[in-house]
Amino acid sequence: MLSIIFLFAFMTLVSARPLVLPAATPLAARSDHRTAQSTLSNSTSKLHTLNDLYLGNEKFRQTARIQADKLAEESPPFMFLGCVDNRLNPSTIFNAPAGSVISHNNIANQYSSKDLSAEAAIAHAIESLHVQHIIILGHYGCKGVETAITNSNKAARLVKDWVKPISDLYATSRRREIVRLRDSRLPQRGKDNGVKSPPPADDAGFRALVEENVKKGVKELRKHSILTKAYSSASKSNESIDVFVHGLVYDEVTGEVHDLHISFGPPGKQIPHIPFKAIAAAKNIHRNKDRPGISTGKTWNFGGAN
Repeated sequence: MLSIIFLFAFMTLVSARPLVLPAATPLAARSDHRTAQSTLSNSTSKLHTLNDLYLGNEKFRQTARIQADKLAEESPPFMFLGCVDNRLNPSTIFNAPAGSVISHNNIANQYSSKDLSAEAAIAHAIESLHVQHIIILGHYGCKGVETAITNSNKAARLVKDWVKPISDLYATSRRREIVRLRDSRLPQRGKDNGVKSPPPADDAGFRALVEENVKKGVKELRKHSILTKAYSSASKSNESIDVFVHGLVYDEVTGEVHDLHISFGPPGKQIPHIPFKAIAAAKNIHRNKDRPGISTGKTWNFGGAN
């Protein structure tokens, strides 16, 4: 009986004490917190809407204060032939002041004298803007070069046609790294259809093909471009066209820019010092004609144009 009375008294005491819960967060405060988190997480996100562009332009106008008339009086020293796939433009990569570089881009930074758009852009850069350097700028991990390697059915026919010169370069190159990549993707036991997936951006053969594509563009510029005609005309008229051409490759992982050591300029003119680290001369693999699948191991330099 006493135990029952004691239990009843204890329950009465407990029920008399207020039940304390953690303080509830006001809805507005929770909403503000989520908004702040969202703003923080999106602070580094890319542009998505036209309004984002508008706000960016508003900020640009407030901070940049660029005078168009002043820029119009200055000649940009550099012209870049770049890739549309490279997400960072030369102005960003080289921390260049506004108006100091101009660019002409296509898929995989290719140059051909048959490309009237590129020829016209180069002619304008030389004759009207008086640029001093034309730079073909490749980048490791280039999607255009990747398409040339994989020949993916997912790529549009126009894209595959555009990168065909790189596909041909990939199929015929004797550069050691490219040969090894090409061989590794052939059909073999367990992989009857060969390798179809793209190689990683850091694959040595992939990187080598990016470099060879830039070299090919520089050699085309040297042999067949409107620039070579300008050199010849200037020489005959005793004029001077001090325009130099270079081949560089940008590494998106490290941010480094490498020189392919294939620069050229007007006949008789010394090429300016290039401070970027030069990539070592490439090596070719020699194969016996009667045994094309067997490498003898013999290699030789396959460096820049002289």
